[in-house]
Amino acid sequence: MEEKMNVQEQGTMEQASQAHLQNLFNSYMKSYSVKAALELGIADVIHSHGQPLTAPQLAAKIPISSSVDVSRLDRLMRLLVHTGVFAEEKSLAGEEGEEVLYGLTPVSKLMLRDSPVSMSPLVMLGVHPLFVSAWDNLAAWFRSTEGYPTAFEAKHGEPLWIKASHDPALNKLFNESMSSLSKLLMGSMVERCGEVFKGVSSLVDVGGGDGTVAGLIADAFPHIKCMLLDLPHVVASSSLQIPNVVAIGGDMFESVPPADAVLLKAIMHNWDDDNCVRILTRCKEAIPNPGGKVLIVDIVSKKWADQVFNEMQLIHDLIMMVFFEGKERNEEDWKKLIIDASFSSYKIVTTVGVYSLIEIFP
Repeated sequence: MEEKMNVQEQGTMEQASQAHLQNLFNSYMKSYSVKAALELGIADVIHSHGQPLTAPQLAAKIPISSSVDVSRLDRLMRLLVHTGVFAEEKSLAGEEGEEVLYGLTPVSKLMLRDSPVSMSPLVMLGVHPLFVSAWDNLAAWFRSTEGYPTAFEAKHGEPLWIKASHDPALNKLFNESMSSLSKLLMGSMVERCGEVFKGVSSLVDVGGGDGTVAGLIADAFPHIKCMLLDLPHVVASSSLQIPNVVAIGGDMFESVPPADAVLLKAIMHNWDDDNCVRILTRCKEAIPNPGGKVLIVDIVSKKWADQVFNEMQLIHDLIMMVFFEGKERNEEDWKKLIIDASFSSYKIVTTVGVYSLIEIFP
């Protein structure tokens, strides 16, 4: 009897393993289901209506083609409900019995196009064909003897930065994605960390993109003269018009404009250790000693109680490998970079999600 139970248990374990592997290699289907919902504007339609809608009501408002059976939209929505993107409500529909209505969740509210914290650009960047094809090239890159530093470059022949510099649509989407991340992240950090900006009269946001972060800081602390430094093609395409923010085209590896504080938001993880030390050295040259500081907003890897954050860290680390030449770092890794760049001390001020604000001093 015991042997029979063991065989049964083994069979159950094998079936669970098979199901787990199938779910893993089918995960991209969830990504493209979210993309479809975003392109169809489903979250926006429900939000505009002000209450949950049935699939036929959604189909009428999107609208979908008359050649597509509404039940197919129901099938898409069922998966998106299962994954937590939308909520499902059931109500009686007279003689027809029960009907299913679809409503918003905190996740789908992040997909609203006009929301100040919309993650729509990040979603569209993540499933962009150039990005997806780089992941598809991962194994070939590992086997390649041509010495490409990233899977993206091995696939497309040039780094992401260069590709974006002569592809206006990609450059726009990338900058919108970084702006989206900045609004989500920096709004909370600026609100929590007013003391970090005490005594700061000037700040330069290195790699500041379209000026979203510099604008948030300038709005919260009007006494601070804010600058952003980014590559000339980024500055040229941003059409920056934010009060008290000056955009400067340049190269952070060559020089950083002088300021009391230098901000590096989600910059350092893009680069290997040697280049990170170079960047920090340029930042150190730009700030006064004493009194100046560098502010790093980046992931400080650690073990989280929430498995969602642990998985997010691991995925971000691979993103840095596939598209850039960087990695995510734990506190010891950060400490080594800071010491190697001849800074005297650092302090982890706060954490929002998996991102931390690190204050470092000359």
